Amino acid sequence: MRKEQFSVLIPDGESDHSINVLRCLGQMNNVSVFVLSSDPRKAIRYSRYCTKFISYQDENCMSRINAICETVKKIKPDVVLPVDVHTIPLLSDDKLLPKLTSLVPLPSVESFKIANNKWLLAQWLKINDIPCPQTILFKSDDPDFEKIISSFAFPVLLKPSAGFGGEGIEFFPEPQHLHDYCKKQNFSREFILQNFIDGYDLDCSVLCMNGKIMAYTIQKEFISGASFRRATAIDFFYDRNTYNLVSEVVKKLDWSGIAHIDLRYDVADDQVKLIEINPRYWGSLMGSFCSGVNFPYLACLLALKQNLVQSEGKPLRYMQGKTAVKSIAKKMLGNGNSDIETSLKFILKDPLPTIAHHFRPVK
Repeated sequence: MRKEQFSVLIPDGESDHSINVLRCLGQMNNVSVFVLSSDPRKAIRYSRYCTKFISYQDENCMSRINAICETVKKIKPDVVLPVDVHTIPLLSDDKLLPKLTSLVPLPSVESFKIANNKWLLAQWLKINDIPCPQTILFKSDDPDFEKIISSFAFPVLLKPSAGFGGEGIEFFPEPQHLHDYCKKQNFSREFILQNFIDGYDLDCSVLCMNGKIMAYTIQKEFISGASFRRATAIDFFYDRNTYNLVSEVVKKLDWSGIAHIDLRYDVADDQVKLIEINPRYWGSLMGSFCSGVNFPYLACLLALKQNLVQSEGKPLRYMQGKTAVKSIAKKMLGNGNSDIETSLKFILKDPLPTIAHHFRPVK
């Protein structure tokens, strides 16, 4: 039986991705949303969609779990919906919380570890014969390093094994550039070396249940962001090869929950290849909403045992950030494309979090 009205607790309101999750849920009149945050000054507290904001002191994983469980006992939400990578595996592994309330679908801890680490994922992709770039674990102090590099296809990317948003990625067109860079660095964390694929980026956002895709959108950039950062303007569309590849991956991982999967079309091989998996909510979430897929809301419906027909995004052009501002300005001058959706309408409907976020450093 469908639950007409229900409440949701976002347990990691300190995440920068939580505001868009809240705004997605806020578009639904039958949902009230509570936000728990380890940062008492987080701007999300000023959102018009936040029914109640609760803060706590986050000292370790145990204090976080305790705070979530105590909050659930007090406010009794119908659903708990974690947003980011520090909370999702924690709740996936917790035994008490499912006895207190409903949880959105979450991946197993083992699947999450594979998806969240680029080196573990690269090994898993190779074992499972999934198309992907050539990848090795980077060890500049390896005595065979010179030999390994000489047999590696350049240009290459040097990436932290754990990281997101393009943070820490370096591009090297030739082996000598990599050698020169290594001489100046003191590597304090694990890196991978990956050959750069000549082509273009694709993304696929999914909500899954036991290895089956329940909702998805596929997108491609038409205006690039900063180097290796998320695109500021994207086209939502359908691509059969991308969908088939992602379906195979989530099935073999037996994935449950949301994920944002980075892929790249390889011009040389005429093939889509999987680059990495971000097992959390993503920056273009409001674009997915505009395309017709409200991922957080659908995740809540699955938590409440509602039957869903697979949801897929409709074709759409979407802009965010400064690119969206420029698009609006052009539209006002009569030079813009009126068919483009932007993130600004959600900010204008719920402006206080954005204002507070920008003024907080000054304060």
